[in-house]
Amino acid sequence: MLRTLTVTALLTLSIAAAHAEDASTRVSYADLDLSKPADAKTLAARLQDAATAVCLKANPENLSPVALENCVDMSVHLAMARIQSDMDEAVQYKLSNVRTAMRD
Repeated sequence: MLRTLTVTALLTLSIAAAHAEDASTRVSYADLDLSKPADAKTLAARLQDAATAVCLKANPENLSPVALENCVDMSVHLAMARIQSDMDEAVQYKLSNVRTAMRD
């Protein structure tokens, strides 16, 4: 399972191409067990921090507080969707192994 993801800034405003290219960062959660509340809280903080950093980097000249909040919320939402997808894929892979083992 992928244990690192890229958080990318998504803005409803237009982003200058030079900034958009650099407006992402990798966030690792390989050291975390997301079934533990403390580790889940750690990942939440990492995602918030990363999203804030990339949103500010994407539009450093003029980012209103509302636009920043929207950008961070959307970026975190997409990162969480990616984690869910990775987990679903891992479960499907494990179930595929079980099905194969049952045929053997």
